[in-house]
This record gives sequence, C-alpha cells and structure tokens, in this order.
Amino acid sequence: YWSGHNERCRNFGEKCKHLFGQGRQSTSYIAQFFFGLNAVDLIKKRKQINKSKEVVQAAIVAMKYAAANSAWNFTNKLRLLEAEQVAHTRTNHDRASILYEASIKSAKRSGFVHEQGLACEKAAFYYQRGRNYQKAREYFQQARECYQVWGSSIKVAFIQKELDGLNPDALPVSAMTEAVHIKIGTNSL
Repeated sequence: YWSGHNERCRNFGEKCKHLFGQGRQSTSYIAQFFFGLNAVDLIKKRKQINKSKEVVQAAIVAMKYAAANSAWNFTNKLRLLEAEQVAHTRTNHDRASILYEASIKSAKRSGFVHEQGLACEKAAFYYQRGRNYQKAREYFQQARECYQVWGSSIKVAFIQKELDGLNPDALPVSAMTEAVHIKIGTNSL
C-alpha cells in the first residue's frame, strides 16, 4: 500500500481476506485498515467501485469494533477511513476536515508517526483536489516531516515531489479572475 501499488494491494488483500477478524488479532485489523484505504484509492481511480465500497464499509465496521477495544491503537485508523469515505463522496467538507484532523491528532497522541504522516498526506491530497493549495501545502509539509522522522526516504521524496508541483501562488481560476478584477478596479468583464 505504502508504495502506491493499488492492484497488488487489492490482490494481496483478497488472498488474505479470510484472515480478517480471525481471532480478533490487531494485525488482522491493521491489514483490514490498509485494505480499506486501498479500496478508497481504487474508487477514486474508478476501479471496481461497488466491490471497493463494500470493502471500505467492512473496514470501517472493523475499525469501530477495534477502536472500542483499543482506542489508542485504532481511533486514528477509524477516523482516517471515515475521512476518506466522506472526502470521496464530497458531501460534507467540514466533516471531512474534522475527521482528517482527528486522525492526525490521534496518531500523534499514540506515537504512530507513520500513520500521522499518512493522514497528513491524505488530507493534503483532499485539499489539493479542492484547490485549497495553501492547506494542501501545510499538510504535505507535515507529512514530509512525519516521514522524515519515520525514516522513509521514499515517502519523503514522494511528498517533496508533490510539494514541488504546488505553485505557492496557485489559486483556482475563479479566484484568479476575481483578483484581476479587484486589481484593475472592475466588477465584471
């Protein structure tokens, strides 16, 4: 999952799915968490949408159970899955923002710097899709810092590439048009 190979992750998850929830072991829940995140990514890429939605929902149900029994280990995972689900449907921006932030804070409290970085990365992509480049930059920078602490040079390089691709002055086209009108003193074209 970490290297972005969604199809490989899906295939592996399908092969291991029979182990999910078996014996209620934390490793099983963690695998289901990543399988659920991967399913969200596949939905975004418009691949196996119906099947992937089922996987995401099953992962959320599993994370709710796991978080009820071990909040310090699973609350951040639950909140990130929920944030990704809400963010994909684009139905409630405020809710997605709150869930991303809750995941980041929970991962930080639990000392899961890699999962804190992952939540920051996912939040950054969310804001980037919404053309809020300032927020995207902030979250990408936080993700990079987390991945540096974690020691993943591959993830640091990946995030740096995303940061380099963000124009610091980038505004959505409508905002640029408004800025031009304000600057030249007109209210319409």
